[in-house]
Amino acid sequence: MTEKENTVYKILLTPIKCDKNVPKICLKDNVIYSPQLYKSTPDEDMSDFSVGFYKIVYKDILGGNNVEILNEDGTYKNENYMGDTIHSFNSLANVILGNRSQKERSPKEEWPKELIDYQSKYHCLANFWVIPMCHGRTSAKLNRYDSLDSYLNKVYSGVIKNTDEYFQKFTYESFLEIHGMSGYKISDNPLEIYISKDKEGCIDEIQRIYSFWNKRASEIVKKYNSELYDYFDGLGLINVAETTN
Repeated sequence: MTEKENTVYKILLTPIKCDKNVPKICLKDNVIYSPQLYKSTPDEDMSDFSVGFYKIVYKDILGGNNVEILNEDGTYKNENYMGDTIHSFNSLANVILGNRSQKERSPKEEWPKELIDYQSKYHCLANFWVIPMCHGRTSAKLNRYDSLDSYLNKVYSGVIKNTDEYFQKFTYESFLEIHGMSGYKISDNPLEIYISKDKEGCIDEIQRIYSFWNKRASEIVKKYNSELYDYFDGLGLINVAETTN
């Protein structure tokens, strides 16, 4: 990678914290803080920083150069194109912590180091994409367990309904390509670690997710490095990132 590509790559993997009270997007202590126009509770994958990223990476499916995901009042323009987190936290955490729901979890200091580390990292641009709201923001990717591979199986088999506006734009291969996932291989029995409550399997899955982020960030850099560098630079993130790395 060139120096510019490496800088963009690192920002794609930098954790994001959504805070409606911060005046502008900024990078501090290796965390990107962002306000949120989106009219909802603070959510990193719909923060202003993330929405700006989507307008670059997904401009071809959003409508070219005049892309907008949100109206000026913070409501969404089209429920078929909404930010979402690819690999989420709760499905893994529930198994690793003994099948406890979010309200019943043990104190964080008792969590395995791998889960603490994952929670601190999973809100990043390399882990965000644009899919229909009914598949992401209001559903665990059409499943009880929030599994990318299970969702991709549905996309591949064509069983997904009622989102023709979105999926008519793709073949399965072009779906992977537009999302920076070219050549992605779906794992066998992706839900087994959740159904069988396999704690070690879920911890191993975290390492697989890290590899996925790294590969996806690299693919995004190859396609959009110039636009993303300018976007990050305009926000004042480049100099800070280069100083702290």
